[in-house]
Amino acid sequence: MANETNEVTGEIAHFAVEADLNSAPAELLELALRAFIDTVGVTIAARDDAVVRAITKATADEFRWGNATVLSTGERTSPAMAALLNGTSGHALDYDDVGDRIYGHPSIALYPTILAVAENTHASGREFLEAYAVGFQIATAIADALPIRAHYSKGWHSTATVGVIAATASACRLLDLSVEQIRNAIGIAASCASGSRQNFGTMTKPLHPGLAARSAVTAASLAANGFTADTSQLEAGMGFFAMYGSNSDLSAVSKRLAERWTLLHDGINVKKYPCCFNTHRTADAVLSLAPKLSGRVNDVRSIRLTLEPGGFDPLIHHRPTTGLEGKFSAEYVIAAGLLDGLVDFRSFTDASVVRKEAQELIRKVEYAESETPAWGSSTYDYAYSVLEIELDDEVLRERVDVPKGDHTFPLTAGEIEAKFRSCLEFSGTDWDANEILAELNAIPSRANMDGFTSMRVDKTTDDRGEGSQEQVAGNGRSKTSSHDRS
Repeated sequence: MANETNEVTGEIAHFAVEADLNSAPAELLELALRAFIDTVGVTIAARDDAVVRAITKATADEFRWGNATVLSTGERTSPAMAALLNGTSGHALDYDDVGDRIYGHPSIALYPTILAVAENTHASGREFLEAYAVGFQIATAIADALPIRAHYSKGWHSTATVGVIAATASACRLLDLSVEQIRNAIGIAASCASGSRQNFGTMTKPLHPGLAARSAVTAASLAANGFTADTSQLEAGMGFFAMYGSNSDLSAVSKRLAERWTLLHDGINVKKYPCCFNTHRTADAVLSLAPKLSGRVNDVRSIRLTLEPGGFDPLIHHRPTTGLEGKFSAEYVIAAGLLDGLVDFRSFTDASVVRKEAQELIRKVEYAESETPAWGSSTYDYAYSVLEIELDDEVLRERVDVPKGDHTFPLTAGEIEAKFRSCLEFSGTDWDANEILAELNAIPSRANMDGFTSMRVDKTTDDRGEGSQEQVAGNGRSKTSSHDRS
């Protein structure tokens, strides 16, 4: 491990305290706000998902009154519980944003942590968004040093392993902790870093960021109250980089923390489809070809998909039989695109995946990874997808290097708003999208994040007890009627 003497735990702690965003470009906080709006939308969308129903029932005995918002229901609970539920719910549909440099999902570990703490520290809207930018920077610094692809190839889910440390540092910033306290918090968080990619395509995958966010809130709170850990944990001989890295270069941490700002330079990929981002190039390719195959799907003889080396790493389900597995199956995304002419929420039900026509197409897909694309230019920037569909009389080909939603080919403001509205519609709530969007867009000017939204509880309470439940409505407590998706 190179540069073992680097005091990276201290560097990160100092950065969390001292990073000055007063002169940061306005675009930095605009990107942070956009990421939060997207995170809120995908979290609300999952409110009736089986993952959310299960974790809600499982934690019913631990649920207690507090000041932190549960985004999917509008309930209030303790910071740690809100972080767990929001982190899990926001990743349940695999519709949350992606960061190339961390090879994972930055916002779903950071924002559930930051929101839970901000609502309990009277942080301003600007401080809330600044904490996200700082956490994003720390996450990319850790990812650079590991390095991230080797870490990911070992089977670690970087969303959680990297996210728990970055989120802890962000929480400490909002709590106004000292450098020494933050070093202790990072030491605690490093012992909570976990998440196995073998669980992709199961309910446990979205649990990873939920656990990371809860651990981050807990680590920061423990450190704030005098709890100790090894204050050189990350760089120590049996510490984070020694355990999780592969020939880690700790000097990369300093280099990345010195950049202003990675969020601006690297951006965030906002998902167009509710499935693994590594399928999105293929989804764009198949949806481009689908109109040419109208009425001819039965004539498909074979399908060949070629991705860049490592492109199939998260796509571990080649013969999926559930909706969750389908989200991590390029073969199924191809089948759904050809059969339905779209890839959306409806694509990832168990019934959609197991239908006879989809399973027949899945079996026709051959896949490979190659340094050289199978078709088109021999060069590419970050990744590519080449899709070749053989019919009796011709071969149809499509190649996509940059999917729609990538930070270099972003969704427009209108498309992002449309995604948010579709998420609310899918959720089955009767919440007013205009009202919530107005509140979210007003965050930069908020004096504090206390009770940041007027989302009201309108979900049935079967999983927390029979009948209606008492929750916050404005500044008082009132009973709310039940409302649920049919």
